[in-house]
Amino acid sequence: MLPDFFIIIQSIVFILADYLEAINMKKNLIVTGICILFAVAGQSQLMVSKLVGKDADKYGLGYGLFTYLDFPLANENQSFRVELIDIAFFPAKGESFFTGTGDSKGYVSIKLGYKYVFSETQAGFYLIPSAGYCRAIDIREGEDATYGDGIAAALEGGYALEVGQRGHMVNFGLKYEYDRGNATHIIQSVGLRVSYAFGMFRRKDRY
Repeated sequence: MLPDFFIIIQSIVFILADYLEAINMKKNLIVTGICILFAVAGQSQLMVSKLVGKDADKYGLGYGLFTYLDFPLANENQSFRVELIDIAFFPAKGESFFTGTGDSKGYVSIKLGYKYVFSETQAGFYLIPSAGYCRAIDIREGEDATYGDGIAAALEGGYALEVGQRGHMVNFGLKYEYDRGNATHIIQSVGLRVSYAFGMFRRKDRY
């Protein structure tokens, strides 16, 4: 039996496969997709998360990866966010994160959002409401993993700190996320996020 963490990764691969079913070179494209996923994950940011709501006390601290792009709007303190992927995994209490095989939960989400910084620049306190697609995954010991595809909604608040002269940002955020795959696959979590954002899409007029 695969450790639960790798079942979550396997589910992500299946999502890629779902979109590639009509393509003849499906197997090759899936392999390419896996490579892209891990390439993205290598540049991703980190999150420590905790389940809230029903049965949350049965699960331990969760960890996740996420990666995103921010596109500036007319004002420097506002941007449009594309969260390319957000992954979190919650093992049962007492289970190892990587090798546990007990009950566990996880989600994969892709979201669009709006970032507003409460200052005249891109540095300062911020809020990011976002929504999109999710796959909520439930793994029971000794059984096949089940999942539901549905809607993700999240609200993140935190502080953005500008570093260097190129508009790069360090973000410290607290995020609440609600993932509803279906009536039986619902995940609510609160996560502490740390990320480093390159200023590649920022207009930098100050010198």
